[in-house]
Order: sequence, then structure tokens, then C-alpha cells
Amino acid sequence: MKRFKKIIKISIITISIVLIVGVIAFLRLNHTAKDEMFDHLENDYVETSDYFMIDVDEYIATLVYYPGGLVSAEAYLLQADLLAREGIRVIIPKMPLNLAILDRYVFTEIHQDDGKPWILAGHSLGGASAAYVAQEHSSLLKGLIFLAAYPPSSVDLSTSDIPVLSIVASEDGVIDWERFEVTKSLLPPDTQYVEIEGGNHAQFGFYGPQRGDFEATITTIKQHEQQTALMIDFIHSIID
Repeated sequence: MKRFKKIIKISIITISIVLIVGVIAFLRLNHTAKDEMFDHLENDYVETSDYFMIDVDEYIATLVYYPGGLVSAEAYLLQADLLAREGIRVIIPKMPLNLAILDRYVFTEIHQDDGKPWILAGHSLGGASAAYVAQEHSSLLKGLIFLAAYPPSSVDLSTSDIPVLSIVASEDGVIDWERFEVTKSLLPPDTQYVEIEGGNHAQFGFYGPQRGDFEATITTIKQHEQQTALMIDFIHSIID
């Protein structure tokens, strides 16, 4: 009996250590917004328990932005701010454990029939999650934007009439470039593909270096300005 109790005690201690190490490792893998990002914001933002939002009085469209895997929603506030300056209302959902795949249809809960276009964008794994929405709820979307992202193999949008913009960066060391090329067959033939020269994976957000990424040759601000210009052009092309 004493031996059995000792084994149970050792097992509990071992499991506890594993869980603690796992939690610490998970937290270290998560990325949050860099403090300096907030210095560049021009608009006020609203934070609730479910999302961040930068509203616009006379907005021309609403864009819902799915964060990348293990990246906090607030790390995309500068992107939202830049879009808001051009009349786009932006909502960034807070994802469970910072993983959009765990709440990939949250767009359908956020969407409102306000008579204006709704667009869905996603960075990295957030883009993969957004693809599911485009496949199953296409009537709610006016456009879809992938940022360093591509659809999963189970999602085929090749016959969809949803306009799609795909933006990547030349120094991206995180994206699977082979899968990116293969999955082009899953997107509409008229999908727009653009590469930002000198940008990398992490600079689609504002959270600092990411493991496995290559060093960018342009600043985060410069990359944000370029990707925003591309997104604005795309949005105007589908709503004007």
C-alpha cells in the first residue's frame, strides 16, 4: 500500500511538472503587441472581452481581421488604425488561446446586416480559419484577404465568386511556400497575388521577431503602409 501511494504521489508530481512546463512553453510562444505600436495609433480603439475595434463615423465597409496563430488580437491594432484612416471600420476578434481555428466562425456572430460590405482578412493561421467562413458563409462576404496565408486543403474556393487578395512578403521564413503554391488551385482564378519586397511574416502584425522568420529589410511601419495600400485598393475595387 505504501509503495502504491508513493507511485501515485510521484505520478501526480510528474504530471504537475509537465503541465507547468507546458503552460510556460505555451506562454513563451505567444506574441503580444510591442509597446511602441501604440505610439503610432491616431484613432481611439474600443476593447471588450471579445474583440478590439476601431470605429469610423462614416465607414464604407467593415473588415474583420483574424489574428495569426498564438498572436494577440491587439498586435494588429496599427493595421486597423491605418485602415480606419481610409474609412474602413475594423474589428479584431480575441481568439481562444490566441488560435483562430478554435473559433473560426466568430465572423458570423459579429456580422450585421448594415447594408454595407463586410470583408474578412486573416494573417497566417488566421487566414486559414477565414477560408472556412468564405466556403460556408459566402453570402455574408464581399471580399476575402489572405496575409501570409492560404486555405487548408479541405477548403476549395476555386469556383467561388468572392474576390480574393493574397499578400505575402519576400522575407517570410514562416509560411510554407510549397503549400502556398499548391493551394493556389483552391482559390478563384482571378485571385490577386502580391508580394511585399523586403517584408517578413511577423511584420504583418506588430509583435516583434518570430521564431523561424527571416530578417526583414524594411521596417514594420513601411510594411504596414504597403499592405494597407494594397488592401485599400482591393476594397475599393470590389465596392466602387
